[in-house]
Order: sequence, then C-alpha cells, then structure tokens
Amino acid sequence: MSTIYITENDATFKIQGQYFKVFRQEKQRFFIRTSNISQFIIFGNIKLPKDVMQIVRLNQIPVLYLTELGEYIGRVENPSIVQSKYLNSQRQRLRDIEFNRATAESIIWAKLHNQQTFLQSWTRQYADHTIQRALNYLTLLMDNLSAAPSIDELHEYIKEADKVYYCAVTSLLSLYNLHPHTTAKQISRFLNLGNQLLHQYIYTHLQTGGLHPDYGILHRDRDNELPLAWDFSAEFRAPIVDDLVLNFARNIINTNGNGNGNGKKSNTLVQRFLQHWEGKLKTFVLHPYAGEVTYRQCIDLQVREYISSLLGDVEYYRPLALKFHPNHRSFTNIAESQKPALTLVK
Repeated sequence: MSTIYITENDATFKIQGQYFKVFRQEKQRFFIRTSNISQFIIFGNIKLPKDVMQIVRLNQIPVLYLTELGEYIGRVENPSIVQSKYLNSQRQRLRDIEFNRATAESIIWAKLHNQQTFLQSWTRQYADHTIQRALNYLTLLMDNLSAAPSIDELHEYIKEADKVYYCAVTSLLSLYNLHPHTTAKQISRFLNLGNQLLHQYIYTHLQTGGLHPDYGILHRDRDNELPLAWDFSAEFRAPIVDDLVLNFARNIINTNGNGNGNGKKSNTLVQRFLQHWEGKLKTFVLHPYAGEVTYRQCIDLQVREYISSLLGDVEYYRPLALKFHPNHRSFTNIAESQKPALTLVK
C-alpha cells in the first residue's frame, strides 16, 4: 500500500480504468493501481478532481491537507458503513478503569524511556547541564509514574517532561552547531510536520487493524482529532520524528543554507524531508519482542499488541521501549540518497 504525497501545484490527475495517473506539463509521470493507495497527503491549495474524489470515497482513502510549509489544515475521512471490528471491545474497555490506567502508564513510560534513549544516542561523549538535567528528570518520572493518582495526573507528567526534554533538544541544536536564529523556525516546522505524518500514518494502521481512532485512552477527543492515533504517537515521536528532524537539520538545512525562505526553496526542503521520512520508516531497529524490524513494522506490531490487550489475550499492553547501543547510533542511520518507499509527487 502506498502513500501519495502531492507537493506541486502544476500536477494534474486522472483515473483511467483501475489506475490513478499523475501528469506534469502534459506528460505522464507515474501511475498506480487505485487499490494500492493507502492515503493522499496534499501540500498547498491543490484540489483533486471529481473522479479521483469518487475513488477516495468508494475506497475510503484518507486525505490529509497541509499548507505548503506542512502545517495542518484538515482531513477528509470516509467512515465505513461497516462498524470497526473491535469497536464493541473498545467501548467496553472505556469502563475498565484498571485497564485504562495500566495502558496509559505503559504508553507514558515508553515515551519517557524513548526520549531518554534519544538524548543518550546524541550525547554519547558529552552532555551539558540542560541535557543531563533532562536525563535525570526523565529517570525520576519513570520511577514515580505509579504514584500518580489518575490518568489526568499522568497527562500532567507528560507536559512537565516535555518542557524539560525539549529544552534539552534545543541544547542539542547548539551542541551540533545549528545556528538558532536561522534554523529554529524551520526545525519547529519540521517537528510539527513529522508529528502530523506520524499521526496520519498510525491512523491508517488503526483503520486497517479494525480499531476506531476516536477511542483514545491517554488523549481525549475533545482536545485531539483521532485521539487513539495520538496515544500511539507518544511512543514513536522521539525515535522517529525528533531523531529524523535533528539529523535532517544537521545534514540538510544547515549545510545548504536555504534559510527561512519561501517559495521554491521551501518546497524543495519539504520534498527532501518527505524522502527522509520514508527512509526513516524503513530503518531497522531492535524491537524488544520481535527482534530486528523496521519502524513501519514496529507501528503495526504495537497496534496488534494493543488489540491483544484489548481482547484480554495478553495480560497488559507492552509498549515499544527501544534500547540504547553506545557503539551504534541506530536512531540516525538514514542515507540522503534513500529513495522513498512510497510515491512522491514532485
């Protein structure tokens, strides 16, 4: 299944038979079977023609709309008339206080653990006061999660941890000589874009797996769209998004001097970021239970793990907790020449 990223305003699209075709300057650039499209992610003011939107509706293909700079605009969802496979189980578990508390605590522990592992992977030889303070604080919170009286209190733990953690990330930017006045806005933008891509990607896995994305445990639908996808995102942000953005900023933005410009340069940076995003999803890591798998497979494994806990097939939800290898920086193993696994419209 393929994600279609659309970043160019002059691209045109047609449905011919069972194929989705893309043209630029009256020349066909590529085609793909409509049954192989998992989602569209559209940047800027680009409209899909009626025949494409008809296929989107018939095949219930999610469409995410972002600005040219990657800021969230909205999404098109096509709910199936068929009830999600595990909806009844999700509704029943809403009343299970013990299950919800244990799952929320597991997710938060993994989030803090992976944030700590991320910081360690980037500071193998040196950590300043801000970074060391964050490492110590994350350890303290992990040790004291069980003392929190409620899920709401656990959510406060996340907010406090993120304040300290992202101060440490800012310190990392200085440590790697990224000029804060010229790259801070770009880095923030790419962090936001990475989080939106991660959230949307997890959403497609929830949809395929038969889970209803509105039934979150840690996040609430009154504050977040598709809250269950944000729940899963918590485990993956540091190793996937934060690591990707820091590596991208260090090797791409900083060395090419593209600044904060708009137009073609910014559009090119987004396209390059999407290539690295796809490369990141194909990066192999050591999963604590499944061995060496890609991040793409990790997400699928965690969705299945959650379903098993939902149905009572396992005692509790086992989150993704990645290990730190001092002699191998597994988080940053992305080659600039890596081709996207899915289709990038340029």
